[in-house]
Amino acid sequence: MPALLVSETAQAAVRALLLAGIMLVVGAVLFMARIAPLFDVGSSVNSTVASTAVSAVRRRALHMLRLAVTLVAIALACRLVQQAAAFADAPSEWTSTVSLVLLQTSWGTGWLVQGAGLVLVAVASGASTRRAGAAWLPLGIGVLALAASPALSGHAIGAPRLVALAVAADTLHVLGAGAWLGTLLVIVVAALPAVSSAAPGTLLAMLDRFSPLALASAGAVVLSGAFASWLHLGALDALWTSPYGRTLLVKLGIVACVAALGAYNWRVVTPRLRATGEGAALRRSALVELSLALLLVVVTALLVATPLPAEM
Repeated sequence: MPALLVSETAQAAVRALLLAGIMLVVGAVLFMARIAPLFDVGSSVNSTVASTAVSAVRRRALHMLRLAVTLVAIALACRLVQQAAAFADAPSEWTSTVSLVLLQTSWGTGWLVQGAGLVLVAVASGASTRRAGAAWLPLGIGVLALAASPALSGHAIGAPRLVALAVAADTLHVLGAGAWLGTLLVIVVAALPAVSSAAPGTLLAMLDRFSPLALASAGAVVLSGAFASWLHLGALDALWTSPYGRTLLVKLGIVACVAALGAYNWRVVTPRLRATGEGAALRRSALVELSLALLLVVVTALLVATPLPAEM
């Protein structure tokens, strides 16, 4: 098994799984905090049917959060095996280097931060988050720890300068991606199927609440990504002369497509929805946006393992 996990393909797949899981954790928590309460309002005016819809929305969102926690846990276990195997004389001897990796490397620090954040989210998600305000504090701390942890085992922590800013930018990048695309996924899976049973106007209210969040999150992704690109590339021509730069160009192209589709939803689909009340176009557009987001996660998983131009 360790021999299979240490292949480049397996490592990229595990990194993608970890990033997707963290984004979904961020999105599910934000959905429950910002979007789900809109359905509570509906339940007060539309009796039993709306109450059932509220229950279904919250149940699906909580299931997605727990799924994300499971994905991150699996990815963390695989990542530890992969890293320990890289330090061992042979992949099969990975257990002999686990303590070294965890306790004497910055990668191990990042892994422990991820583990602690995951435990906080898992424990807090076991409590009701509808009115139990105390659950939000560990959820928030856990989400922040998970979002910050990739920076502690990636290019940011090894930056030759401005390390603190690099780690902060990477953390903001992950939080922004999760708040934007992770929340969108939870909306599509947990909320849209229940809109027809909710109070009139719930879909539009949901869009009004999500759109500013998505816009701010996309801005955070772009700004933090621009800073990281400037920091890691070193020179403009590295954008097309180095493997890191070319992979980054692919990522930038996908981000541009996702952002353009989001802008189309905001400027065209949403006004049409206000006029007609028909949500099918929104659902189709969101699915395309999420498909591009999946591709973006895969490319990012490749990018974080690509040597920087200065390392070539």
